[in-house]
Amino acid sequence: MPRVILLKGMDFARDTGSGKIPAMPPRKSRRASEVVRPWKARRRGEPDTPPTVAKSYTLPVSVFLAIRKAAGEYGSQGRAVQVGSEILSRLEEAIPVKKARPSSQIRMTYKLGPRTMKLIHHLTETAYQTSGQALAACMEALKLKDLSLRKKTSSSREPKKNAG
Repeated sequence: MPRVILLKGMDFARDTGSGKIPAMPPRKSRRASEVVRPWKARRRGEPDTPPTVAKSYTLPVSVFLAIRKAAGEYGSQGRAVQVGSEILSRLEEAIPVKKARPSSQIRMTYKLGPRTMKLIHHLTETAYQTSGQALAACMEALKLKDLSLRKKTSSSREPKKNAG
């Protein structure tokens, strides 16, 4: 009969030679310790969330670099374009931008939401000649320190002045 030694503070025994009793406790199952999440994890190759659409624009290299630089602050290039277009759409006057040379233009694709694409399209039709100029103005809007050029809101939102 093999000799079994019980170790203090441990709920398992160590075999002294026969190999029938395990020397280590059984491993805990990973599945038992995993937290059940209410959302499904996205796997590589699965499509992104439905609202984003890939859209290509021809823009100056300087604007491309400005978008990449702003992406660090806003989390992604698409988000930087989104914030810039939202600010620009609320300004009373369009921000002037220089027309770029055709030799310094590149074509880039960004994943944008439908509203952002509509804003850029609207800015291209109304205030700017090309989508590249609209994107350049969006990046300039991100650099604005004073947003006092905002559109006037309805009078119900403005603070009332005291008569006395």
